[in-house]
Amino acid sequence: MLKLYKLAKENRGTIDKLLADDVVGRQTITYKDGANYGYNSFYIVLIEGSEDIFKNVEAIGEGTLEPLSKGKQDEIYNKIKDEENSSQDGMGFIFG
Repeated sequence: MLKLYKLAKENRGTIDKLLADDVVGRQTITYKDGANYGYNSFYIVLIEGSEDIFKNVEAIGEGTLEPLSKGKQDEIYNKIKDEENSSQDGMGFIFG
């Protein structure tokens, strides 16, 4: 399961709290500058893991993490994966 959140840049410490948590920190957590996705003063936080961990995520990020709508999640997730694939293709070209 995956969820995308927006996080105001002044609340950057929430990412550190997520990473430091025993359960949540073992999941895949990616954060990107939101300006690349139309959220200028935010980070986009992507969390991939088992469904159970999202209760912890929401408790840790209460008041700072705001879930994106399903439509926005799909759009931004696809952009992130496209960026990752393009980056991997570029490295293959350089070292291939």
